Amino acid sequence: MDRIAPETTQYEHLLYEVDAEHVCWLTLNRPEKINAINERLVAELRAGLIRADQDDNVNVVVIRGAGRGFCSGHDLDEDTADDRSSIYEYRLKYIRQFEEFTTPWTLSKPVIASVHGYAIAKGFELSLFCDVSIVTSDTRMGYSQVRYGLSGHCMFMPWLVNMKTAKDILLTGRELSAQEAKEMGLVTEVVSPEELHEATRRKATLMARMPREMQRMHKMYLNRVYEMQGLKSATDYYLEQMAIMGAQPVPEYVELMMMTARKGLRTALDNAQARYKGLD
Repeated sequence: MDRIAPETTQYEHLLYEVDAEHVCWLTLNRPEKINAINERLVAELRAGLIRADQDDNVNVVVIRGAGRGFCSGHDLDEDTADDRSSIYEYRLKYIRQFEEFTTPWTLSKPVIASVHGYAIAKGFELSLFCDVSIVTSDTRMGYSQVRYGLSGHCMFMPWLVNMKTAKDILLTGRELSAQEAKEMGLVTEVVSPEELHEATRRKATLMARMPREMQRMHKMYLNRVYEMQGLKSATDYYLEQMAIMGAQPVPEYVELMMMTARKGLRTALDNAQARYKGLD
């Protein structure tokens, strides 16, 4: 992955850099966790996006991941400290995180996801509500966490594919190849791993040279089309369901967390995946 010189004074898990073409590169920087999303990273990503949106020297934002993958999803280690004693408080936590995590969608400037390796669960969702996603051919994508009793978070996916496809993805939890995701409309472009940086740079530069206010107007309009069709009502409904399941988790999730605490996450995931062996 091409290295850039980051500003490190404000962020622990995020790198922020603006290049000469007015492209802001935001790099998720928890490579030891394959950039798993914790509360600190969500807050820093939102702060970086808002900073770029307010910077007159930025026309386009790119989100990418350091290390072996774009994002492996939610950081399950953080779940062990969750207070689930109040459904109401848990609901408010989910709503706050939803507002933070969907910042790429609400940002006025175009946002590109530059994806490699892994885009699982929250990593998958992060790529979906970016405006454009460029993905390497070897990337593993999808909602595999539902097999372990974990719900999605920002359920934009049904708005990007037809209903049969949405049900196939969510009701099986199967992983998608990058090419399959492109054919479904979940990915803009698929490239080889070696081409990712250059393909992203070219797309970002092209978009950055477009009239800025024209870009903002059209992004707002296109987002509004989805919202008028019911996207906001649908995602609000999903959040309510998810808050209940989060406070009263299904047995498979309880088992996963108990085994994670005793034997580690890798062993717990292997155990949970065993029931699906030979069915994909």
